[in-house]
Amino acid sequence: MDVSNITGETSMRSASVLSFALVLATSCNSASEPTPPDETARGFTVAVQDEQLIDVTLVASAGSVRMLAVETEPKVFDLTFDFGDPVMAYRVDWARGEGDFMPTGPLDVVHKQLIDQLVTELSTVLEQDPEKRWKIEDVIMRQATLLQIAPVGELLEPMSFNSVQGWTHISCSCGNQYIGSGYYRTAGKGCGCKQSPSNGCAGRCGQGCGITSSPPCVGTTAYTRDCALHDHGLGSWAAASDDYSFASNNCSCSGVGTCY
Repeated sequence: MDVSNITGETSMRSASVLSFALVLATSCNSASEPTPPDETARGFTVAVQDEQLIDVTLVASAGSVRMLAVETEPKVFDLTFDFGDPVMAYRVDWARGEGDFMPTGPLDVVHKQLIDQLVTELSTVLEQDPEKRWKIEDVIMRQATLLQIAPVGELLEPMSFNSVQGWTHISCSCGNQYIGSGYYRTAGKGCGCKQSPSNGCAGRCGQGCGITSSPPCVGTTAYTRDCALHDHGLGSWAAASDDYSFASNNCSCSGVGTCY
């Protein structure tokens, strides 16, 4: 896993990407300042949904978030999660296995609630089977579920992540297994496969098991050491970013129970 603060040429590249992403996020909104949520406009709206562009907005009583994803080049995606303030921007280059994360500020509890609700809504309109999704849908679910576990109330630094060092899958079967860095912990599929107070399925690169009676699958079905270390409080959110973004799916959504 290779995560580094952006400096030099990388800083210039990321600044350019963020600038472009912010333009994307506001290109369809003529208002210069975000407006409070309209009580009559609450809900989830899909403005565009195709293989190159997905634009959705969630308006809730506490606030709103607009998610815009664009395939700018083959297998290169720019994503923004726009809360008005802050904006969380990603560039994910699947062709090269590289990504940049560019936040404009910290996330708070309300932002976290909006992301959780957004993921729930996205799961109803995007392909649920990770193996059948458009690439843009896969990227959206990976980065949205990564934001679900981002630190709340902390300064989020711009960072780059890549797949050069790869990842190590763990067993899908729940049990005491080696999760890296000298640690053995309970990990694998199943609602009871956890360390309290987690939501089960420790080691999955996604929050909890990502499955209830509806939707049957949310996020990835990749189970890795870095994601297990994070779930057990032994590894950072940043260290798991490449696994969330690029790790191949090695397990399935079935057979985990009826928990979140």
